[in-house]
Amino acid sequence: MNNNIKLIALDLDGTLVNHADQKASERLVAAVKQAQELGVEVIIATGRHRSTSLPIAEQLGVEYLVTLNGGEIWTKDGNLLHRQAIDPITVDQILEVHEQYNTFYWLVSHERVYRESLPENYQEHQWIKFGFNVEDDATRNEMLEHFSKLDTIELSNSSLTNMELNAKGTHKAAGIASLLTELNLSFDQVMTIGDSKNDLKMIEAAGIGVAMGNAQEIVKEKANWITRTQLEDGAAYAIEELVLK
Repeated sequence: MNNNIKLIALDLDGTLVNHADQKASERLVAAVKQAQELGVEVIIATGRHRSTSLPIAEQLGVEYLVTLNGGEIWTKDGNLLHRQAIDPITVDQILEVHEQYNTFYWLVSHERVYRESLPENYQEHQWIKFGFNVEDDATRNEMLEHFSKLDTIELSNSSLTNMELNAKGTHKAAGIASLLTELNLSFDQVMTIGDSKNDLKMIEAAGIGVAMGNAQEIVKEKANWITRTQLEDGAAYAIEELVLK
């Protein structure tokens, strides 16, 4: 066992499961259970909403969920530990870009996830995360150029065709950091596993940052170790090799 690792943070989509899947493999469940039995805290760190993360969290028996790229932190029992919303002026600036390009989008408020719709009283909501999926490269690059000029947002992705926007300073590494303070741990005692740009900062910050075999190239470049692909149970393999072995 790697005795220095006391916490493992796991991304979901592209890491533990295919996008939108709700169940991890039995091999992953077994690896997580063995790590937990050795006293290692295992958490979820995802771009998903709590509602779509909870089935996997319950399957794995984890206590903490860093959701919406760090926009919210929850216990498995539904206790909200942290929430960071995008400021109202920035929300309107993001919506202006959307109106110009009219691409597929989803957005998450303190109440729920909205897809291709915006409530009339949207100014009364706390907006935690915006997402845009754009298949056309030229359109996506133009939107990225607009968004990159907003110094009040954190810009990332969870696939090569999408963009995810949170409040500046809101990312998975920041969410994990707040839990480390509560658990009296440090980042050099953390192993993180992910595949996309929204995993980049937690992979860079961790004592051991692991990129999936199917990860985006920039994530692989920053990782300490590259595991197998999601379809090959790469997350389980990383835990077996780097923590349990």
